[in-house]
Amino acid sequence: MSRRAAATASALALAIAALLGPACAPARGDAYLAAMAAGERAYHAGRYHEAARSFDGAASRALRVKDRDEARLMQARAFERAEAWGEARASYERLLADSPQGPRSARAEFELADLAIEHGDADAGFAMLLAATRRHPSHGLARNALKRLIQREEERAGAGAALAWLRQQGPALRGTALDQDVAYHTGLLLERSGDREGALRALVAAARAHPYPVGNLTDDALFHAAELAASLGRPEEAIGYLREMLAPRESALTGSYDRGKFDDAQLQIARLYRDALGDRAAARRELRKLYTNHPASILRDDALWAEAKLWREEGRMKETCATAALITRELPESRYARCAHAICPSLPAAQRPCADYIVRELDRGEGR
Repeated sequence: MSRRAAATASALALAIAALLGPACAPARGDAYLAAMAAGERAYHAGRYHEAARSFDGAASRALRVKDRDEARLMQARAFERAEAWGEARASYERLLADSPQGPRSARAEFELADLAIEHGDADAGFAMLLAATRRHPSHGLARNALKRLIQREEERAGAGAALAWLRQQGPALRGTALDQDVAYHTGLLLERSGDREGALRALVAAARAHPYPVGNLTDDALFHAAELAASLGRPEEAIGYLREMLAPRESALTGSYDRGKFDDAQLQIARLYRDALGDRAAARRELRKLYTNHPASILRDDALWAEAKLWREEGRMKETCATAALITRELPESRYARCAHAICPSLPAAQRPCADYIVRELDRGEGR
């Protein structure tokens, strides 16, 4: 195809898109849009009753169900900001009556439960919250709702009672988006009930039943299982759980995708080798991995500094100085960059002094 033909085809495609665009765009109606805009202006100005009236008008003028439900939801929120709890409740109830399966119905159920908990009958509200959670386990509010329900049971009767409650309610959530949450919180409640071994088993099972990337609590479960194993005097087992957590690390063109607890897990592996197993060489290797393999971590300078201290404590000043120099060269904004001279006198002193607490820590290390 020649350049002229290509340009003509491109222009024709743009013209067709321009003609079809308005026809394909959703018809929302000028009256609805004007009422919503008026409601939003009043809402942001703090005139909540006026906003509620405008949103009510928008709901009555909406041409689409989703627009009507959105306006009704905004009306309820405006009444909540005005602390008009009865009117807010009525707005949510009207939304549900008009759209029992609508795009905002699940949200309305959770909001109605909260209104009852905070401004009505708390027992009835928590029953509503449980019902909403069971009906809508994939909703964005469901995970936090489950945590609140567990917390309430624990506050009322202790961890054991909350565990019994969760074991009673959990089967209804099996196979849903909250399946792993139930297993994870079972482990936490076992721990708070005094059964650390049972908690460890439950957490590991929760992680392995929902491996990355399908599990939303897999890393939390394995990290906490490692903490429990370490507290039970089994550091090798703890390291195994942390390595299991780090294993499914996705590669990218510019590095890899680190999840939230990855650098903490790598640091914990190094600490377990150093403090629990006394394997300083392994600890140094694991600390360097944190620096090398987790380029976005804020713990990279902590890892290099800990490595430098291990070299220094063994009298290996060449390696100590090389590690400290790496901090000053690659991480000049680190608090430890100012302390390179303190740990390696052959390195130049920084313009700003090393923090006293870091110097004292080094002095204590020398005295061991």
